[in-house]
Amino acid sequence: MPDPIRRVLHALLEDLQAGLSIRLDAAERYRAEVDGYIIQFEGEDDLLHCSVTRVDGGLVELEAAHRVVEPFFGAMPKGIVWFKPADHSVHYYVGHDHFLETHRPMKDAASAD
Repeated sequence: MPDPIRRVLHALLEDLQAGLSIRLDAAERYRAEVDGYIIQFEGEDDLLHCSVTRVDGGLVELEAAHRVVEPFFGAMPKGIVWFKPADHSVHYYVGHDHFLETHRPMKDAASAD
């Protein structure tokens, strides 16, 4: 897993576990640039939103977006991650509790190291 993704995933898990909102005014904490794509998270209450755009502003192919968010959503049951493609972005939505539950074993293992 690339370092920017690991950094954002750690920040998300830490802050969601603490009950903090994932706010755009802390965008850098929840933003990763990977393979020419920008992955940006935000969310309040119980819904987590992720957007994928291209660094160059170009069209985003759905399969490419799925590939870059795989470390965040790949282990989750497909039915609980909703996605909405647009021309220049793809948006993903999932409940905080589902995101935490899916990644908790990984977080616990990382804490044990």
